[in-house]
Amino acid sequence: MIKLNSLPIIYSSILLLGIILIFQIPINDFFLNFNCGTYISKSLDKGITSCVVVTFVLYLIHKESLPIYYFNFNLKDLKYYSLLLLYIVIFSGGFSDFSNFNFSEINNGFLEVYLFKIMTASFLEEFVFRGFILGIMIYNFPKSKRGFLKSVLISGVLFGCMHLINLWTVEDLTLKDVLNQVYATASFGIMYGATYLKTKSILVLGFLHFVSNFFSSLGELNTSEIIDQVISTPTDSLIISIINEILRIIIFGIPLIIGLYLISTINQSDIKAWNNK
Repeated sequence: MIKLNSLPIIYSSILLLGIILIFQIPINDFFLNFNCGTYISKSLDKGITSCVVVTFVLYLIHKESLPIYYFNFNLKDLKYYSLLLLYIVIFSGGFSDFSNFNFSEINNGFLEVYLFKIMTASFLEEFVFRGFILGIMIYNFPKSKRGFLKSVLISGVLFGCMHLINLWTVEDLTLKDVLNQVYATASFGIMYGATYLKTKSILVLGFLHFVSNFFSSLGELNTSEIIDQVISTPTDSLIISIINEILRIIIFGIPLIIGLYLISTINQSDIKAWNNK
């Protein structure tokens, strides 16, 4: 039998394709039959599917003896988390929504299923991309700073490319929108991967990922109003559009820079720790 830890990029791509297919199973139809409503049904669908995928991924990780650290918290690691937290706080985009959010207006059950969906999705992404994919890269590539850099870059790029599926699954998104998502999430993936290598705690990363996603996606709970009219806005000039794109590249390039910086701080102690896994 061919070992999963050979040809790491191919097997990582196969795993991602399988996950995409699994998420196409319409579990939400089951909940719709119980009059749960569209939002709750779809959220439960994603949450339950995420739990199933996480269980399978953990099985693969242990079956193939891939290196993984679940929890390891030291005060000295706060300096690494602080860089990640700073970016989340400043650029999450949802903190202002949270401060002005009226939770009393949320329909019954929406908040619970929202938390369930966001939490399971966050830990799913960590176990898939930092647990399995980054783990299989580390297993195969040389245990050195250069090998770690290669592992983090590949896992981050795969994380970004995974969002290409939004071209077909999310309405009203243009190719430009999706490519921006790919760039931003690839940068995030590199930052999270580098932080994981330094801190060796995938559960803490999963929680921070949850916090980030909770605030950035909070707007989807605002279902009290339905806008059914098209509001026209002036078209930006070419210069304004170019400036906006440059700013976007800079802003979402910050996590990429943070990730590369953290990789540059990898020392022999870090390399030894991963060699011992």
